[in-house]
Amino acid sequence: MQPINNIILFVDDDPDDLEFYGESMRNIHPTVIIEEARSGLKAMEYLHVAKEKKLLPCLIVLDVNMPVMGGKETLLEIKKDRLLTHIPIVIFSTASHPREKAYFNDFNVDFYTKPSTFSEMQLIAHKLMSYCEIPSQVR
Repeated sequence: MQPINNIILFVDDDPDDLEFYGESMRNIHPTVIIEEARSGLKAMEYLHVAKEKKLLPCLIVLDVNMPVMGGKETLLEIKKDRLLTHIPIVIFSTASHPREKAYFNDFNVDFYTKPSTFSEMQLIAHKLMSYCEIPSQVR
């Protein structure tokens, strides 16, 4: 099952962060579809439905610290599923401890400190689009 090239799943418990990410991504590429989940558990529910519909995202962006199921636990669940394990995952976190980065590096997952400005997010958004092979189209 191939991922749909313009769906990105953002998993974060902060609604302001989700809005910020979505706005930044749509500014780079207006046709990108941003799906949101407020916890790892909600992300797994979304992904199970997406598998059934054959509409998997081309990228999953995970926050590390979330209630119910955090980023580490979500990553482990995704990696257990043979239909999901090929989807690229990127970590966004306010923490930037080397141990955290090393943990995710062991899974070949890129780690970004959450951007605080729109211009920082725009730079990251361009990189995120490359995971989906979506060419950037700044308006």
